[in-house]
Amino acid sequence: MSDQRAFAGIKVLDLTRVLAGPFCAYQMALLGAEVIKIEPPGKGETVRWRTEADPTFGQQGMSLGFMTQSSNKRFLSLDLNQPEGRDIFLKLAAECDVVVQNLRSGSAKKRGIDYDAVKAVNPEVVFMSITAYGSTGPKQSHPAYDSVIQAWSGFMSVTGTKDTGPLKAGPPIIDYSTGLAAAYAVSAALFQKQRTGKGQYIDMSMLDTNLILMASTVTAYLNTGAAPRQAGNDAASRAPASTTFNTADGLIAFALNEEHQYQGMVRVLGLQALNDDARFATPAARRDNIPALRALMQEKLMAKSAAEWEPLFNAEGAPAGRVRTVPECLAEAQTMSRSLFHSFPPSATGFSKDLKVPLSPFSFAHNGPRADTPPRPVGADSDVILGELGYDAKAIAALRAQHVI
Repeated sequence: MSDQRAFAGIKVLDLTRVLAGPFCAYQMALLGAEVIKIEPPGKGETVRWRTEADPTFGQQGMSLGFMTQSSNKRFLSLDLNQPEGRDIFLKLAAECDVVVQNLRSGSAKKRGIDYDAVKAVNPEVVFMSITAYGSTGPKQSHPAYDSVIQAWSGFMSVTGTKDTGPLKAGPPIIDYSTGLAAAYAVSAALFQKQRTGKGQYIDMSMLDTNLILMASTVTAYLNTGAAPRQAGNDAASRAPASTTFNTADGLIAFALNEEHQYQGMVRVLGLQALNDDARFATPAARRDNIPALRALMQEKLMAKSAAEWEPLFNAEGAPAGRVRTVPECLAEAQTMSRSLFHSFPPSATGFSKDLKVPLSPFSFAHNGPRADTPPRPVGADSDVILGELGYDAKAIAALRAQHVI
């Protein structure tokens, strides 16, 4: 039976590195696209050799960061600084529906592999360009990574407290958010192409993605002129009782944004008398008396652990969650029920234990995201891909001798 996933039959040329770009192409690969990943000959892209968490993976050119976003791809090693490498790239691009690249602004044009070059051989191509700051403006040529964008965008300035000062988010959320947004943009462009027959150039920026992630914060400033402040663990709603509290064991977070949710909390904590207290009888009064309200809640919450409190509040319609570690969250029955990860057995990877990789943050009733093949070594599919382009064994051997592949 033929593949019925959304992008089956779509061919993607993945000229990306690090996290954001590869994650975009990976999301398409999970939905059935044929993705050809291009890397420099030899060691491939540098992210392969990172040593996060467990150095032994990186020492094999299979870092955990690399493997996070490399399943379902075919791998071609190609030196794009050589004319022969550029020619092979353009031959591939001529046959592809999508090209995704996140080279530094100007780098693709310098090599003769930018949108104009690709459009000349494939007028209907969807060309995704991911950069730090976008292809316009005074910073268009500047490089950046996730942490720099978090700093430059103001994201860090509203994270943390007055005591901690600005803090970055722990995971590289801007990278992965940009990857997801890029996959969405490519999907929209392909749908548009289906209707109009026209290709598209997509200008995707990590900075732009971050500012849209902060949409309500940015919108509030643009319309009031009031600079956003560090809110610590307060919920974005700024509802008086919506923050984290200590318990007898651990922290618990509340998001009590609606009156019925607040009343659920009141019932669980036995604080019904607050409804007769003028300081807390209305939402407006509570906003004027936040420290007093939170002090009363804090006193009551010390009677039980966060794990004991959590189900009691949720049963009353009051959103609450114990602050968990990542291992604790992954061990929860709720998380395990969502099928967010795929395990490749040792027989597929050569590792001594199962390799777990993430999928997509959604599921379909049928033909949804799926990991079929594990990440592969640098250039593992070079000979096959070049053979499909018409190169014979002698020509491929010559390219290898010249270090083009």
